[in-house]
Amino acid sequence: MRAGASNLAVVRVFSTEEELQLLSGSFPAWDATMPCASKSNTSTIDFILVYSKDLETDPMAKGLVSSLTSDFDQKQFAWMTCFSTMKNMSAMLNPEHDVYDNRGYTTNKHWVSGPNAVFSKIMTAMLEGEFMDMYDTFFLMEMDAVPIKSGWLDQFETEALEMPGGNMAVRGSQYLGDKWDLFKWMMPTYLVDHINGKAMYNLKHPWTKAVYDAFHSMGGGSMMEEMAFDQQPVCGCLDGRKWQQPDLQLGFYANTLLNTSFEFPTYIRHGSSKNLFDTVMDDEVTLGVAMFDTQGHLKETVPTHHPFKKILALTYYPQPDMTETIEGPNGNVTMTTATATRDAYFHLCETASLVNTKWFALTDNYHIIKAPVSVLMETSDKPVLPYVLRNSKYCGERPNCEASMEQAETLFSITLNYHHDKYEETATSSQSWSDCSLAFGPTGDDYIAWKISDPDYNITNEFTPKDKTRYGWRAWTSLWNPAPVDSRDCSTTLYGPKEYLETLGNISKCAVSYVENEAGCAGDTSCQWKPMFESGVCVQDPRSVTTSTTVAGSVYSSIEVSMEMTVEDPTTITENATMTNAMIAGFAEVMEVDEEDVTLEFQTDRRLSSHARKLQVTLTAIFTVTMPSLEAAIEKQVAIETVSLAKTTEAISTAVANTGFTGAVEVTGKSTVRVAAPTTTTTTTTTTTTTTCYVLLA
Repeated sequence: MRAGASNLAVVRVFSTEEELQLLSGSFPAWDATMPCASKSNTSTIDFILVYSKDLETDPMAKGLVSSLTSDFDQKQFAWMTCFSTMKNMSAMLNPEHDVYDNRGYTTNKHWVSGPNAVFSKIMTAMLEGEFMDMYDTFFLMEMDAVPIKSGWLDQFETEALEMPGGNMAVRGSQYLGDKWDLFKWMMPTYLVDHINGKAMYNLKHPWTKAVYDAFHSMGGGSMMEEMAFDQQPVCGCLDGRKWQQPDLQLGFYANTLLNTSFEFPTYIRHGSSKNLFDTVMDDEVTLGVAMFDTQGHLKETVPTHHPFKKILALTYYPQPDMTETIEGPNGNVTMTTATATRDAYFHLCETASLVNTKWFALTDNYHIIKAPVSVLMETSDKPVLPYVLRNSKYCGERPNCEASMEQAETLFSITLNYHHDKYEETATSSQSWSDCSLAFGPTGDDYIAWKISDPDYNITNEFTPKDKTRYGWRAWTSLWNPAPVDSRDCSTTLYGPKEYLETLGNISKCAVSYVENEAGCAGDTSCQWKPMFESGVCVQDPRSVTTSTTVAGSVYSSIEVSMEMTVEDPTTITENATMTNAMIAGFAEVMEVDEEDVTLEFQTDRRLSSHARKLQVTLTAIFTVTMPSLEAAIEKQVAIETVSLAKTTEAISTAVANTGFTGAVEVTGKSTVRVAAPTTTTTTTTTTTTTTCYVLLA
């Protein structure tokens, strides 16, 4: 039931020559997504075109607006009957201010000056200028806001009329893509919570006027350039004021690359049509898996939503060859396991020689399938090719990125400006990998370098390149555990303990533990379920993250390793010095440290077993291991991470059993983190700093 009559407006902003073409094309296209079932008899709704510069000085823009106005007056298209009048205005920006660069402030200090200035001019017109007192609410609809369902104007009216009663000043969409999921908890609140500027603005709400006054008072100040206008209300609103509400009218997907089959839940999509792609045919792509050892959970994620109907697993350890059929939600998956005949670093080449599909993708047993996922194609012959710029921060912080490109340049005598991950591509010398003259086996950069070394080759004829730092691209697979460190003794460490731990820190337990498992995700208090595509994804709940504080001057070389250990009678262990010493001995043996460097304390958590009605106890054993240096602690942390739960359980249970303990002991989980090491003082008053590893067995 609509709350009452209102004066509303849809404000359509355009600026560039490309947007002129989009605006012209949208007029006939909107008949396919009719804004209304019939013209509202409750509200007056106007359509306002806003040009960022001066219409009078731009013949092309002026001519288009004149033509569109004539079409509207004659109701050339059916959708025009939904609106009462069509108006236009010029924001009068000069070229210096009419700037938008989505790479952000660090790349261009004027990065949002254009949208900010246009928004300011629109608000001035609504509150103080030519449209003053004419409208109650307006919807800011930039050119990448694309109607995808009929009735979108009716939905706007419904939600706009709800705003006064709900005490809403601004109503719009938060970011609905998945690019932020792994690091969302680290992002500033103003960015996570901000509503995109393509939103409804209640001009009668005092908060809207207050935001306008604050924004307008900045004039040409630095904040006009440093922060987008749709983020500034959040910064001024952290007192909990309910100024924003999500809506069903518009979905904010920004630069997320999406499958055309994706069913959008909203009436309008914020996302360019250029970011919509088809998906590869199921029978045209194979997933090649390098099975370096028996670890991994990839097979558990095969029966999920993905396009790989054929999987070829090449093993680098003794394993019988076999072919299995695994039932998936989109049909059966054929998984073939075979023994590799070449060294592991030639996995790309051997896979290319064995697959019988047009395309293949690569991964290894340290990854899982990151369902739901698609292999995006512009056409049936052009897959999306993700890359990062060579001079990007991502590449600059990772020595293996530069090394991969240098290797490709050496092999094929060309210059590369972009880095390509071997596990993110669909594809196909006397130098050696083993002696470090080659940093890697064949890589994604090698493949691209080989392609473009042909002077007649144009990469855009075969691929659609997309910069991963600017577009939300969902990788096909995700690490569940870092690969072992590089055992070679090369002059430059490309993947050592430091890189291992950095990789470990970027792995989300929620994402890898609950692939398309909504029930499991919901049952984990540190995770939250996010519906997406055919099913959904499990992400870390930002509220579950405990912020740590670093102390200046401290050496963060201690390690806390948390393991969940279930025992039936914990007091027999925790209150018995002999048992405690046995646990220290077992731990020291399996982790290869000296017993005298280890201490132990306990924590317990009691719960009643639902099936046996028997008290079960999770025992947390905190081992403190003192190491001689920060470097030694880093290496030991990696070593502890790579010890299996089964091996740890065997060592601990054997040690306590040898002292007479007859109960069951099982280690069920393990995680590590480095913390500050304590400083100790000797009797000679000489102060020494030691490096300590804390190991939590739970």
